[in-house]
Amino acid sequence: LFFHILGVVLLGASFGYGILFSVLPKYPRSASALIAGMRKVDRVLINPAMILLLVAGIVVLATSGSVWKGSQFFVVWGFIAIIALFGVQHGFFAPQMAKLQEIADRDLAAGDTLSAEFDTTSQKIAQVGAATGLLVVVTIFIMAYKPFL
Repeated sequence: LFFHILGVVLLGASFGYGILFSVLPKYPRSASALIAGMRKVDRVLINPAMILLLVAGIVVLATSGSVWKGSQFFVVWGFIAIIALFGVQHGFFAPQMAKLQEIADRDLAAGDTLSAEFDTTSQKIAQVGAATGLLVVVTIFIMAYKPFL
Protein backbone atom coordinates (compact mmCIF):
# COMPACT_ATOMS: atom_id res chain seq x y z
CA LEU A 1 0.00 0.00 0.00
CA PHE A 2 2.93 2.34 0.78
CA PHE A 3 4.26 2.10 -2.80
CA HIS A 4 0.78 2.55 -4.24
CA ILE A 5 0.32 5.78 -2.27
CA LEU A 6 3.90 6.86 -3.09
CA GLY A 7 3.05 6.55 -6.81
CA VAL A 8 0.11 8.92 -6.33
CA VAL A 9 2.24 11.40 -4.39
CA LEU A 10 4.90 11.42 -7.11
CA LEU A 11 2.25 12.11 -9.76
CA GLY A 12 1.51 15.30 -7.84
CA ALA A 13 4.59 16.89 -9.39
CA SER A 14 2.66 17.35 -12.62
CA PHE A 15 0.14 19.60 -10.86
CA GLY A 16 2.83 22.30 -10.77
CA TYR A 17 3.18 22.47 -14.54
CA GLY A 18 0.41 25.05 -14.85
CA ILE A 19 2.20 27.31 -12.40
CA LEU A 20 5.42 26.94 -14.35
CA PHE A 21 3.63 27.79 -17.62
CA SER A 22 2.15 30.90 -15.99
CA VAL A 23 5.58 32.58 -15.75
CA LEU A 24 6.38 32.22 -19.45
CA PRO A 25 4.75 35.50 -20.56
CA LYS A 26 7.09 37.36 -18.20
CA TYR A 27 10.17 35.24 -19.03
CA PRO A 28 9.73 33.96 -22.60
CA ARG A 29 13.46 33.28 -23.06
CA SER A 30 13.18 30.59 -20.38
CA ALA A 31 10.54 28.62 -22.32
CA SER A 32 12.90 26.06 -23.86
CA ALA A 33 14.62 25.29 -20.55
CA LEU A 34 11.34 25.15 -18.66
CA ILE A 35 9.75 22.78 -21.16
CA ALA A 36 12.89 20.62 -21.25
CA GLY A 37 12.71 20.42 -17.45
CA MET A 38 9.05 19.39 -17.51
CA ARG A 39 9.77 16.75 -20.15
CA LYS A 40 12.56 15.37 -17.98
CA VAL A 41 10.25 15.27 -14.94
CA ASP A 42 7.81 13.30 -17.09
CA ARG A 43 10.51 10.81 -18.09
CA VAL A 44 12.21 10.30 -14.72
CA LEU A 45 9.36 10.90 -12.26
CA ILE A 46 5.86 10.83 -13.75
CA ASN A 47 6.23 7.79 -16.04
CA PRO A 48 7.95 5.65 -13.36
CA ALA A 49 5.35 6.82 -10.81
CA MET A 50 2.53 5.61 -13.06
CA ILE A 51 4.23 2.23 -13.45
CA LEU A 52 4.77 2.05 -9.67
CA LEU A 53 1.14 3.00 -9.06
CA LEU A 54 -0.16 0.30 -11.40
CA VAL A 55 2.16 -2.48 -10.21
CA ALA A 56 1.66 -1.63 -6.52
CA GLY A 57 -2.10 -1.50 -7.03
CA ILE A 58 -2.07 -4.96 -8.59
CA VAL A 59 0.07 -6.26 -5.70
CA VAL A 60 -2.28 -4.71 -3.11
CA LEU A 61 -5.26 -6.29 -4.83
CA ALA A 62 -3.56 -9.68 -5.21
CA THR A 63 -2.48 -9.80 -1.57
CA SER A 64 -5.69 -8.46 -0.05
CA GLY A 65 -7.24 -11.89 0.19
CA SER A 66 -10.99 -11.54 0.25
CA VAL A 67 -10.98 -7.93 1.48
CA TRP A 68 -11.09 -6.34 -1.97
CA LYS A 69 -12.25 -7.85 -5.23
CA GLY A 70 -11.26 -6.86 -8.76
CA SER A 71 -14.92 -6.31 -9.63
CA GLN A 72 -15.48 -3.62 -7.00
CA PHE A 73 -16.20 -0.18 -8.42
CA PHE A 74 -13.17 1.59 -6.93
CA VAL A 75 -10.80 -1.10 -8.27
CA VAL A 76 -12.31 -0.99 -11.77
CA TRP A 77 -12.24 2.83 -11.69
CA GLY A 78 -8.58 2.77 -10.66
CA PHE A 79 -7.61 0.50 -13.55
CA ILE A 80 -9.57 2.59 -16.04
CA ALA A 81 -8.00 5.79 -14.67
CA ILE A 82 -4.39 4.56 -14.82
CA ILE A 83 -4.89 3.18 -18.34
CA ALA A 84 -6.37 6.53 -19.38
CA LEU A 85 -3.42 8.36 -17.77
CA PHE A 86 -0.91 6.19 -19.63
CA GLY A 87 -2.78 6.89 -22.86
CA VAL A 88 -2.96 10.64 -22.33
CA GLN A 89 0.65 10.85 -21.15
CA HIS A 90 2.11 8.98 -24.12
CA GLY A 91 -0.50 9.75 -26.77
CA PHE A 92 -0.99 13.44 -26.04
CA PHE A 93 1.35 15.09 -23.51
CA ALA A 94 4.67 13.62 -24.68
CA PRO A 95 4.18 14.51 -28.37
CA GLN A 96 2.59 17.90 -27.61
CA MET A 97 5.39 18.87 -25.21
CA ALA A 98 7.97 17.86 -27.83
CA LYS A 99 6.11 20.00 -30.37
CA LEU A 100 5.94 22.89 -27.91
CA GLN A 101 9.69 22.65 -27.32
CA GLU A 102 10.33 22.79 -31.08
CA ILE A 103 8.04 25.82 -31.43
CA ALA A 104 9.78 27.60 -28.53
CA ASP A 105 13.23 26.87 -29.95
CA ARG A 106 12.16 28.16 -33.35
CA ASP A 107 10.45 31.26 -31.95
CA LEU A 108 13.35 32.18 -29.70
CA ALA A 109 15.90 31.67 -32.47
CA ALA A 110 14.00 34.38 -34.36
CA GLY A 111 13.56 36.81 -31.46
CA ASP A 112 12.51 37.32 -27.86
CA THR A 113 8.82 36.49 -28.13
CA LEU A 114 6.75 33.35 -28.38
CA SER A 115 4.35 32.94 -31.29
CA ALA A 116 0.60 32.53 -31.38
CA GLU A 117 1.24 28.90 -32.33
CA PHE A 118 3.11 28.48 -29.03
CA ASP A 119 0.21 30.06 -27.12
CA THR A 120 -2.37 27.88 -28.89
CA THR A 121 -0.41 24.68 -28.27
CA SER A 122 0.25 25.53 -24.62
CA GLN A 123 -3.45 26.35 -24.10
CA LYS A 124 -4.40 22.97 -25.55
CA ILE A 125 -1.93 21.28 -23.20
CA ALA A 126 -3.35 23.28 -20.27
CA GLN A 127 -6.93 22.25 -21.09
CA VAL A 128 -6.08 18.56 -21.31
CA GLY A 129 -3.93 18.96 -18.19
CA ALA A 130 -6.88 20.38 -16.25
CA ALA A 131 -9.10 17.49 -17.34
CA THR A 132 -6.37 15.01 -16.45
CA GLY A 133 -5.90 16.66 -13.07
CA LEU A 134 -9.63 16.37 -12.43
CA LEU A 135 -9.45 12.65 -13.28
CA VAL A 136 -6.62 12.21 -10.76
CA VAL A 137 -8.48 14.09 -8.02
CA VAL A 138 -11.72 12.16 -8.61
CA THR A 139 -9.75 8.90 -8.62
CA ILE A 140 -8.05 9.76 -5.32
CA PHE A 141 -11.48 10.50 -3.84
CA ILE A 142 -12.92 7.21 -5.08
CA MET A 143 -9.91 5.21 -3.93
CA ALA A 144 -9.84 6.88 -0.49
CA TYR A 145 -13.58 6.93 0.32
CA LYS A 146 -14.79 3.93 -1.72
CA PRO A 147 -18.26 5.54 -2.00
CA PHE A 148 -20.01 2.53 -3.53
CA LEU A 149 -19.02 -0.11 -0.97
